[in-house]
Amino acid sequence: MENKRMWSDEETNAFVGFMEEFVVDGQRTDCGQFKPDTFEKLALKMLEAFPGCTLNAKHCKNKHKWLKEKYQYAADMLGCSGFGWNNEKQCVEVDSKDVLDAWLKAHPTKFYSPGKPFPLVHRLEGIFGRDRATGAAAVSGFDAEEQVNEETEDTTIGFDDSEMSPQPELDGGPAMQGQASHSEAGTSAGSTRRYGRKRKQADVLERMADHIQQSSADQRKNAQLIADAIVGVNEKFKVGEKLAQLGFGDEEVVRAILKFAESLNVYAHFWGLTDSQMIDLVRSII
Repeated sequence: MENKRMWSDEETNAFVGFMEEFVVDGQRTDCGQFKPDTFEKLALKMLEAFPGCTLNAKHCKNKHKWLKEKYQYAADMLGCSGFGWNNEKQCVEVDSKDVLDAWLKAHPTKFYSPGKPFPLVHRLEGIFGRDRATGAAAVSGFDAEEQVNEETEDTTIGFDDSEMSPQPELDGGPAMQGQASHSEAGTSAGSTRRYGRKRKQADVLERMADHIQQSSADQRKNAQLIADAIVGVNEKFKVGEKLAQLGFGDEEVVRAILKFAESLNVYAHFWGLTDSQMIDLVRSII
C-alpha cells in the first residue's frame, strides 16, 4: 500500500526531533493535538533531512499515530503495579508472566512488548504526555463503542514495536458472514454468541471505567506534587533546590520544572532515581 512504509532508526529519531521542535513552536491546539497542516510541515522537514526519501504527509501522520499508540501503551503499563522501567536496558519490565498475561487479557491489541528497548519513551512523553494530562486522549462515547467492538471482535489482531507505519485499518464487520441456520440448534448457538459478546462488552466498559477513575486520581496526586515542588511546600519535593544541588543553572531549572509540569509521569519517576540518573533524565528533556 502506498501509505505503508518502513522507517529506519535514523529517520525515526529525526522525526521525533522535528515533532519536539513543533511542540516548542506552538504547533499544537489547546487540546494537545497537532494542527492539521503540521504533517505537511513534518514531511518537508524530513525531505530536507533525507533528500532521497519518499515520505509524504500521510506517512508522517501514520508514523505520528503509531508512535503515540506505542507510547501510550507503554506508559499505561508503567502506571500499573507489576511493571517498571529498566533505565539500563531502556525498556519496560514486568514482574511475572502472570502479570503480563492479565495485562494482555485486558489489552488484547498489543503495541509494545515488555523487554524490548524503547529509548524514545521519555522524549515521546514530552510530545504526547500533555494529551494524557489534559484528557485529550480520553475516550468519547462513540470511540468507547468502537473500542468495545475492537476488543471483543478483533482480539486476534496484534501489534508489536515494529517501526512500520500503522497497520491498515480493518472494517468493523466480519469479512464473511456464515449462512443463517433455521434449525433450533442454530438459533440457540446464535443467542449464546450474542450473550457472550454483551458480557464481554460489559466487562470492557467496567475496566475502562476503573482505568479512568484511577487515572483521574493519579493526575490529581501528581498535580499536587508539581504544585508543591514549584512553591516549595513539601521539603521532599523542592525540585528547584535539588536541581541546583545537581549543578543545573537557573535557566535550566526553570526549563526542567516546566517540562515536569507537562510530563507528570516523568516527574513521578524523577524522585526514584539516583543523582546521576536524575542528571541524565533532566538533560534529556531540557
